[in-house]
Amino acid sequence: MVVMMLDALCLFFAFDLALWKNLGAYHEAFSSYASFYAIWVLLWIITALFSNHYNTDTLKRVFSLVQSTGKVVLIHILFVFVYLLTTPNYLGISFLIDAYFFSILVTVGAKVLILYSYRLISNKDENKVNFIIIGYTSTARKLLESMKPDQKFGHQFYGFFDDSYLGESYVVAPCAEIEAFCKKNDINQIYFASSTDAQLMSRVIKFANNNYVRFSVVHDMISIPYKEVETSVFNNIPIVSGRNFSNPPKVRFPGMKGLINSFRV
Repeated sequence: MVVMMLDALCLFFAFDLALWKNLGAYHEAFSSYASFYAIWVLLWIITALFSNHYNTDTLKRVFSLVQSTGKVVLIHILFVFVYLLTTPNYLGISFLIDAYFFSILVTVGAKVLILYSYRLISNKDENKVNFIIIGYTSTARKLLESMKPDQKFGHQFYGFFDDSYLGESYVVAPCAEIEAFCKKNDINQIYFASSTDAQLMSRVIKFANNNYVRFSVVHDMISIPYKEVETSVFNNIPIVSGRNFSNPPKVRFPGMKGLINSFRV
């Protein structure tokens, strides 16, 4: 919602710049050109929503941001062209070119500025997320792989803890040293693989609660034969549900074949 409002403000500024360059008028977006400005912004935001432009993964990378904005502009041009065919042609092609140029420049520039500001703030020592993962499981390793882009935003990985895999890469110490390691390295986030020892989990949860460390459980999804899952909590009991993607059974009508044969006689 915040990024949508930012886009609306940026588009107003870009629209005003285009009017100033072509007509020499300031703050005319809400006067004689108000209806076209409203259509311009609504089409832009609707297109951005349907093309997943406001997705977090898109906004985290400059290349994805520019690529997604290009897609929005192409679809927006098509809709604006159709709209102009049904209305009086009172806007020149030079105005439209300037409007698109300033819209791209201002919206992308504002998002890039916010992106780098967020990176700067996230990488301050007081905002960094220093985390460890307990349990060297396949799901835990996939979690670490998916969190690589977050390293630019202050997420720093300090290693795995698993007594059964002490010789593996990234496994830094046995589980007996978790508490001392967390205090020494200022760890403020612990991920715990659900297939690891339950007694160890109770110990680490108690330590996390007493030291203001965020604690999260990583469900082992490898054995679940579903493409998508969702987790619900009932009385502190996590329930993992999956969706069945098999085709629904075909509905058969017993008397349909006989009815068809009766018409053939």
